[in-house]
Amino acid sequence: MKRKTAFDRGVKVMSYKTLLVSLNEIERLDAVLGVAASLAGAQKSHVLGLYVIPAPAVYPAVGPYVVPEVFDGLTRYFEEQSKGARRKFEAVMKRHELSFQWLEVKALTSAISDTVSEMGRIADLVVVSETNRDGRNGVELDFVENIILGVGRPVLILPRSATAAFDPAIVLCGYNGSKEAARAVHDAIPLLKNAKDVRLLWVDAAKELETGALPGAEMVECLRRHGVKASAESLPSNGLNPAEAIMAQARETGAGVVVMGAYGHSRIREFVLGGATRHALSAMTMPLLVSH
Repeated sequence: MKRKTAFDRGVKVMSYKTLLVSLNEIERLDAVLGVAASLAGAQKSHVLGLYVIPAPAVYPAVGPYVVPEVFDGLTRYFEEQSKGARRKFEAVMKRHELSFQWLEVKALTSAISDTVSEMGRIADLVVVSETNRDGRNGVELDFVENIILGVGRPVLILPRSATAAFDPAIVLCGYNGSKEAARAVHDAIPLLKNAKDVRLLWVDAAKELETGALPGAEMVECLRRHGVKASAESLPSNGLNPAEAIMAQARETGAGVVVMGAYGHSRIREFVLGGATRHALSAMTMPLLVSH
């Protein structure tokens, strides 16, 4: 008797089976854990809760004048924050009856994003909060940018301004046929399969495509084979950059999530994002799923 495969049994083989949630921004725990629990419940995911204890930063100008007690004090601070994060993480996971694992990592560097990027590679999706830019944050200011360009996995970024519950019923995808946009759309398929309204938006498509060509039609057909009902349309920029135009349309349509490809590259000791990606991160008012 032939053994049935997952395809024969009709099992959904494409989903986010492992989520990694970055928990270093203590003030954002409620929001981040709420979204992680909602997403994990829908996807039947295993959730990894990660808190990183960074190595103290050493600056050459300070040299030998920093006493060990200063370094010890910083480490103790992060260790105490980690205890609180673990209690809240485990309480939320148990309340929602989810599969989960707590991870506390003592990093070898002072950049928390280095460790999150490394650990995130074993997950299907990484969930982070938009960074607090006023300086009262638990991570470095370029944390999100470094994660996007360094992890190699899709990243779901939650805006600090969001107050509504996570609702991915309407999803807008920035799509222009580029490899970055294609990667982002494919990485979002587990989310798109549960959405009621999926739209691929090609900004100023007439400037790039032949007359009469439907922007994104081939990708719509590809998504249909995954069970995603999507539509494609050209979106006029009206003088805005592509990210601005897509974000404006998302606000107008009440989209719950925006999907975009991240444009950028790494160079010696730093990551550099493209202008459109930087704008999307600075102007986000709804969750943003980004792939690079």
